[in-house]
Amino acid sequence: MTPPGGPAPHDEETVLSPAWLTAVLGARHPGAAVTGTEVTERIETVATKVRFRVTYAGGADGSGDPDGPPGALCAKGYFDPATRRRTSPSEADFYRLLAPRLPVCTPPCVHAAVDGETGHPLVVMEDLVEQGAVFGDPLAGYGPEQAAGTLDQLAALHAATWESAGASLESSFPPRIASLTRHMGPDQLQSQLDDGRTAGVPAPVRRADRLTAAMAALAAMGTGHPRCLVHGDLHTGNVYVTADGAPGLIDWQVVQHGVWALDVGYHLAAVLDPDERVRSERGLLDHYLDRLAAHGGTPPDREAAWWAYRAHLPYGYFLWSITRAVDRPIVERHTARLGQAVAWHDSFGLLGV
Repeated sequence: MTPPGGPAPHDEETVLSPAWLTAVLGARHPGAAVTGTEVTERIETVATKVRFRVTYAGGADGSGDPDGPPGALCAKGYFDPATRRRTSPSEADFYRLLAPRLPVCTPPCVHAAVDGETGHPLVVMEDLVEQGAVFGDPLAGYGPEQAAGTLDQLAALHAATWESAGASLESSFPPRIASLTRHMGPDQLQSQLDDGRTAGVPAPVRRADRLTAAMAALAAMGTGHPRCLVHGDLHTGNVYVTADGAPGLIDWQVVQHGVWALDVGYHLAAVLDPDERVRSERGLLDHYLDRLAAHGGTPPDREAAWWAYRAHLPYGYFLWSITRAVDRPIVERHTARLGQAVAWHDSFGLLGV
């Protein structure tokens, strides 16, 4: 049954309407009739996330039966007309095509679709906050034990897609490094690198030409480095902890087929204090490689992995260097941490730029 208004409406009012939700939920919960919704939170970044409670015919609120229709949902879409030109179908496709069969903790998804005419992606998930989950604070501390837990999630994701379905994965979730580099010209990139977000980053690493060249070198990297599905943006704010203490991963907007080290380098340099990163990163990398093997992947040897880890650090540094639609303290924290990691490991030198 096609929902009234289409599978992925641009209009938030349509998504929250009883008629649309009844049609969407009917596939999994036949007979469930939505009678009303109540918005509990709206979060505006590039995409909009709307948390809302749902009531059903007969006065049910969905909270009494664990097998019944959900009592609280979160819709993520590009409802603001100003952001629609920046949409990507990747996250909706991830939930629609892959999430149910991957051994990774992600929000339970009740609907994911991309409108065939407008290209608008929409994801409707169960509301994790109502289930007792806690979302990561991008400005809070993150220790090596927490990092080991999220690395295990990455290892499970990577191992499940480890060079086994490369052609189909690359077609559905293509590499993003080259396309991301085209988002901002060198003059604007240099302006942002000089706007105060790179505290503690040495001047040679604050050069837009070198950062752009590093991204080009990563995009052109040969097939000697194992590839898999990578999350692409795993900072603290994209991690949550379930009510039973397990880490989960959210915000799959930059999911892509790429080298495993893109995720591992970005994650550790973003979430750990620089001094803690220096103390812990080699041991955490070994932990990731051990967990990758435990999940069925074939890890590269330790020295090759260490090189790849250090060489891929410019990816996260670039992402935060081009970021604008995020609170300034978060931008400064991540750009500075990632830039300092690039400098510490001479990542540009490793890539010959």
